[in-house]
Amino acid sequence: MSDVRISDLVLTDEHSTINLEDTLVSAAEAIIALPRGVLIVLDDGKAKGVITSVQLLQAVANGNNMSESTAADIMNMDLMKVPLDGLLHDLVPEMAERRPHAIVAVDTDGNFAGYFSPNDYREAIKRSSA
Repeated sequence: MSDVRISDLVLTDEHSTINLEDTLVSAAEAIIALPRGVLIVLDDGKAKGVITSVQLLQAVANGNNMSESTAADIMNMDLMKVPLDGLLHDLVPEMAERRPHAIVAVDTDGNFAGYFSPNDYREAIKRSSA
């Protein structure tokens, strides 16, 4: 695992992106279109939060107006941002300690570059032990 970089992983699957001002109807349509995964909420290319299907269901159960409420209203902001060029073995201790709601990769300008899923972690472990 010592030489596996975040950029070596496939970070373009298991998520879709929406904007802060997108309605919950748009969010629901986007998450339904995913075979599995989460929605990363962006503002000017920067990751600001994450929405799961559970959060959308909670919004419905709480009586949110799905056509007026926005992604910003329900997103979870507990993101851990990791650099694309970061070494996985350097980041694992912080991931384990923080246990964030989501881990996202960012480029050198801090722009969203991908979603680091639990499957990505398992893939990295397999690749490093091969």
